[in-house]
Amino acid sequence: MSFLEGMMGTRIKIKVEFEEYEVSNESVTAPSKEDDGSFVIELPAAFEGDIDMCEQAVLAANYPAIREAISRHLERISKKKQKSETES
Repeated sequence: MSFLEGMMGTRIKIKVEFEEYEVSNESVTAPSKEDDGSFVIELPAAFEGDIDMCEQAVLAANYPAIREAISRHLERISKKKQKSETES
């Protein structure tokens, strides 16, 4: 049973996307932020069939993205709470 089952009320949606494609430039081995706000990491082609390396790359790229998304969410909630308190 999921910890979310049975919870009622307003909900938020969390979306994670995974996109994979070949690139010809030098690999970026640390997560970097793109102009559109997404985070990317590149692997050498030699690792494309290695599930452990692919998993580590996905987790490494997701960590800063998740931290940033949670930060934005908490900031929005804080502002919403402050506004609600000033209106009461």
